[in-house]
Amino acid sequence: MTAEIVREGSMGELSMAEAGGGPKALDAGQASLRLSLILVCSLVYFLDGIVHSIVGPLAPDIAATLRLSHADLGPIFSANLIGQCAGLIIFPLLAARLGHRRIVLCTLVGFGLFEALSAASSTAAELFAARLMTGAFLGGCLPSCLSIVTASAPPERRGIAIMILFTGYGLGATMSGVVAEMFSGLGGWRAASVAVGGSCLIFAAIAGLWLIEPVKRDEANTQATRSIGNGALAIVSPGYLLGTLMLWMLFISMLTISYCLSSWLPILLVEVGRENWVATMSVSIFSFGGIIAALGVGILIDRFGATPVLTTFLTIAAILMFLIGKLLASAPTTILLVLLAICGFFFLGAYGGVNVVLASYYPDHLRAVGIGWTKSVGRVGTVIAPILIGFGLSAGVSETTIMSLFSVPASLSVLALVVIAVAGSRSREAARAVVSSGN
Repeated sequence: MTAEIVREGSMGELSMAEAGGGPKALDAGQASLRLSLILVCSLVYFLDGIVHSIVGPLAPDIAATLRLSHADLGPIFSANLIGQCAGLIIFPLLAARLGHRRIVLCTLVGFGLFEALSAASSTAAELFAARLMTGAFLGGCLPSCLSIVTASAPPERRGIAIMILFTGYGLGATMSGVVAEMFSGLGGWRAASVAVGGSCLIFAAIAGLWLIEPVKRDEANTQATRSIGNGALAIVSPGYLLGTLMLWMLFISMLTISYCLSSWLPILLVEVGRENWVATMSVSIFSFGGIIAALGVGILIDRFGATPVLTTFLTIAAILMFLIGKLLASAPTTILLVLLAICGFFFLGAYGGVNVVLASYYPDHLRAVGIGWTKSVGRVGTVIAPILIGFGLSAGVSETTIMSLFSVPASLSVLALVVIAVAGSRSREAARAVVSSGN
């Protein structure tokens, strides 16, 4: 293990002498630094989750205050997603020049500032613009945080470190409703926006003291691909093209299932005759299973490897989705809800775990670009699939068939994971061969 941690600016380097002069002190110092990086990035993700999700709980108050119709709210909800797609592409390219530390701090300030400024909006257009800019900084933050945690965590603990990161995001999304309720009698949505945005700005100052640029470890892959460049062309170069395409298919499939189930599952249940409370609780029950699975999946990945764990989880999830579709209208309510919780355990556990695969596929200097482009392309499914489901239901496709068809993207995800594992192994072998030959 290298004895250096590279710091930004004038911070210099942490040498063995500075760490205490001995191997044990150095190991303790490195462990402390790694833990601090993971915790800081997880808190950034926590704030990201709040800012991204809070517009939903605040929407009724926003609509009443600004006198907005449902049609006016639609673009405001979409603004954040559009902005994220742009940020996921632009900021990783800047990270290659500026470093991940600066990008995280810049984007943290950015989405905090625009979240606070959104409180000054007096029209739908102004709020749309504020949410669009907020989304761009939110999207730009994610790849660099994930890159920092991936590079900082020991390889044997990478799975659990990344799952902790995404648990932070999930907790932030969960807390958004609590924050909105807290401010319902304390100034409403404007006060909540200022408070959340101000918290992001304060934490940016704190993060600036702790966040560092981690040392690059995979120099073999870095040297072998540096001549190709740092941008998007590098991730579609011959050595990475197949894996990149499979990662895109993987994230399109996973995001399609996640977004479509959260949007359409309650409607499908009502349409087959289920009670309203079953429809209302279905998404929460499905999500609860995923919360239980999250950290456990990270431990399993570190123990057995990402491909065996995730392909097993997704295969079981695909079978359960097909089965739930067949039983959607006929199964007793208790059995249906139990099946949904178990399916959520396996699918959402894998949903977080695929980020371990994504973060581990590319070398250090391509990681942020690869993550950003993959997550941006993955959002294609969130736009197209819900529309196709609506057309399918209008054309007479049964609700049970629609539910069972979710097993198709789950099965495609299994195929993509297997191909990614093979492609990643070949790219690493090719990189080592290039370095050993002196080229």
